[in-house]
Amino acid sequence: MARDMTNKKEQLPSEINFAEDANVGFEDLTQQDVAIPFFVLLQKMSPQLDSVEGAKAGQVFNTVTEEVCDELKVIPCAYKREFVEWTPRDAGGGLVAQHSIDSEAVQKATRSADGRLISAAGNWLVETAYHFVLAVTKNGLERGLLTMTSTQLKKNRRWNSLMSGIKLKDSKGNSYTPARYSHVYKLTSSQEKNDKGSWYGWNIELESQVLKQDVYSNAKEFAGSIQSGDVKTTAPVQEEETKHF
Repeated sequence: MARDMTNKKEQLPSEINFAEDANVGFEDLTQQDVAIPFFVLLQKMSPQLDSVEGAKAGQVFNTVTEEVCDELKVIPCAYKREFVEWTPRDAGGGLVAQHSIDSEAVQKATRSADGRLISAAGNWLVETAYHFVLAVTKNGLERGLLTMTSTQLKKNRRWNSLMSGIKLKDSKGNSYTPARYSHVYKLTSSQEKNDKGSWYGWNIELESQVLKQDVYSNAKEFAGSIQSGDVKTTAPVQEEETKHF
C-alpha cells in the first residue's frame, strides 16, 4: 500500500529566503519539455530486467545512465500536464504527438468502451503529468523528468497538493507558499493491483527543506530554464503500466 503523503515532517530551520520566490513554479508551463533523463519505475515486463545487470521490478531506472536504485531523492522544480497520443499497441505502438490539455485533438476525442480517450485518428490519448526534478544521485545533482499516467495521476494530484500546501513564515510573521523547489522528497515504490493485473507505483514522502544555498540556486536555475523554453524536449517514455491499464 502506498504511503500517506499528507504527513508532513517538522520544518527545519533555514537561512534561505524562500519568501522572495513565493508561489514560483506552480504555474502551468507552455508546450516545452527538456532533453534530460527520465526516471521510470521498472515493471515485471520491462525489457531492462534482462538487459541491465541486477535490475529488479519496482526499482527506479535512469534512461540515460541506465542505472537503477531502490529510492530516489528529488527536488521538484517545475510541472506541466498534457495529453500524449500513442498508436495502439496492437497496431505497433509508438509516439504520435503531444497535445496541450485544451487542444482541438483533445476536445474532439471520444471514449472507448473500456474508458480510453481516443483521438480522431483512432490513437490513444493518455493524460500525462510531468515533474521536472533535480535528483540526488551518486554522481551529484542530476536534472531529470518523471511522468505519471493512469493510476499514478492520483499520486500526482496528492503530490501537487502536498507541495502547494506547505506554508512558511517570512521575517514579519506572514505565511506564504514557498517555491516548488524549496523541499526534498523521497521516492520509492510499492506493488499495486486491480482486476486487470498488478504493477509498481510511486510512493512519495516529504523529506526536508533544501538546506544548502547552492542546491537551491541550482534548482531555481533549472526551473527558470524550463519556463523560458531554453531546454528542448524528448519524447516521453511509454511505461508498461500505461500500455496495459
